[in-house]
Amino acid sequence: TRGRSVTESQILEQESVAHARDELAAAEALLAAGHPRVALTRSYFAAFHAVRALLFRAGLQPQSHRGVHALFHAHFVRTGTYDSATAAVLARLQKYREEADYSVGFGEDAAFVTTELASARVLVDRLLADLDASL
Repeated sequence: TRGRSVTESQILEQESVAHARDELAAAEALLAAGHPRVALTRSYFAAFHAVRALLFRAGLQPQSHRGVHALFHAHFVRTGTYDSATAAVLARLQKYREEADYSVGFGEDAAFVTTELASARVLVDRLLADLDASL
């Protein structure tokens, strides 16, 4: 923007928003193409990147997946900005992502993945809308 320098946090936020949207689109495409397990992993990363964008907007610098969860809980759930059910969606998606990556046969049920992808979309859409509303 003219007359204002862009901070590193703003760049990271913008990149995280783009990643969240890309991951969500990839999850939907993978599910439609018959790859539910991989779609489930991308669903988590869509939510993860949306939360990262929120953290960067707040001037926070998460260094790991654990850090993203901890900072989100400390700065947005405990303060009442988001409820514990919202944090639970992120935690559940991470658990399922790990199981899909490391457990044989997990995440192959398209109906199950469709439900979890819908949860990820609700989370991502809400966080990105909240970011847009606070511009």
